[in-house]
Amino acid sequence: MQEDQYEFFAPFAHIPNRYECCRIHAPSHGSFDVFIVIETQTHEPVTVYVNDDAGVAFMASRYPESQCIRVAPEHLTLESQQKGCQVEGYLKAQEGPIQEAHLVFQCTHESALKAVPYGNKGFSVWGSQWSCTGVDMEQEAQVTGFVQTPQGKEEFHQSSAIITQGSFGHIQSLQK
Repeated sequence: MQEDQYEFFAPFAHIPNRYECCRIHAPSHGSFDVFIVIETQTHEPVTVYVNDDAGVAFMASRYPESQCIRVAPEHLTLESQQKGCQVEGYLKAQEGPIQEAHLVFQCTHESALKAVPYGNKGFSVWGSQWSCTGVDMEQEAQVTGFVQTPQGKEEFHQSSAIITQGSFGHIQSLQK
């Protein structure tokens, strides 16, 4: 894929600069769920868990610099309820930085939907040859749940998070 593409991400919930649960809708690969672990920053490679062939193919063709770990379909689930105001992500893995995670994101009652632009044409997504510019339709949220790593269990109790009702991204090659 060398031409520009447009992608849509929904449902999409995250603990900023840490963990992301989302469904990617890409014309090149279809729709698939991912659980993303950001260990440093989003312009450096990340770990992406997927549960199907489409996710594996997407990562291999678009972001080979990042680590892609495939799990069984029942070990990576993503559900959205309450018109997108609740997103639940679950992950269970035998390898990588996460052994198990269960996160429930809930929009705060007073949270207003806001358009938040992101990226730029020179920004490398996950240390790759691709940039992404777009807009996230964000709402403030709280997350409850846990992430189990080899180092221990991190628990979240109504911690600050974000639910993105939709994210539109324009993907461009940095090698033009």
